[in-house]
Amino acid sequence: MIAIDRKLMNIKIKTYYLATEDIRKGDVKAHLIGYAHSLIPKSSLRSFETIQIDLRKDENELLMEMNKTTRRQIKSALERGFTHVIVDNPTDQELMDFQEFYNRFAKDKRTHMFNSYHMQTMKLLRDQNALMLTYMKDKDNNILCYRIYMTDGIVVLNLYSASHFRIVDDRELKRIMSQANRLLIWKSLLWYKEKGQLVYDMGGLTDDENIRKFKLGFGGKIVQAYSGYESKSMIGNIIMKVRDLKLKLLKGIV
Repeated sequence: MIAIDRKLMNIKIKTYYLATEDIRKGDVKAHLIGYAHSLIPKSSLRSFETIQIDLRKDENELLMEMNKTTRRQIKSALERGFTHVIVDNPTDQELMDFQEFYNRFAKDKRTHMFNSYHMQTMKLLRDQNALMLTYMKDKDNNILCYRIYMTDGIVVLNLYSASHFRIVDDRELKRIMSQANRLLIWKSLLWYKEKGQLVYDMGGLTDDENIRKFKLGFGGKIVQAYSGYESKSMIGNIIMKVRDLKLKLLKGIV
């Protein structure tokens, strides 16, 4: 389990990642307690599905649990001579390079941008030696895809992934990017396995059938995870009520 402290407009927030045990709110000095990818069910938190892969299995067993398409793509990627780069203590500039790459991807996909709040979170995790940035390059040193991981020493969680697959029109380049992305996961998985980590977490399943199919192609098992906030003070209660109201307005409930 990893925890980070931050202030947002003088509101103290403590966020736990990969919690495997209940947090005693009386022991936490914060207005809000956040849970990100917790494995402890709570009625106040949102539940979602994720895929976890057991890294205690040997390499051949992990390969055979993947579907044929994933194995074939990894084999093809290995033949292309891609370069796998691992940065286990990324600098601010390396994180900003990722931010620029990711936001091009996010803008095209119309998903949330990697903003200053997310950047601060990555730096806080990095400062606890819990963050790893990795990417795959082609023979011309062009970066094809990125991933950012965090770990508590037991579970490895995929926090961010980015590829410009949707931006390019060339079918062959799309195929190359798809292969590189699968190889990046496989290489990262093996790297953490060698480091003694026990579980690789894909980072959650979405309703997007293409992404769901992609992740399920790596094998593993589906488990429930939980995210959200709990209040610990009057200020926290007010923030939660305002937040809930905003969400209802966005959904057209009130």
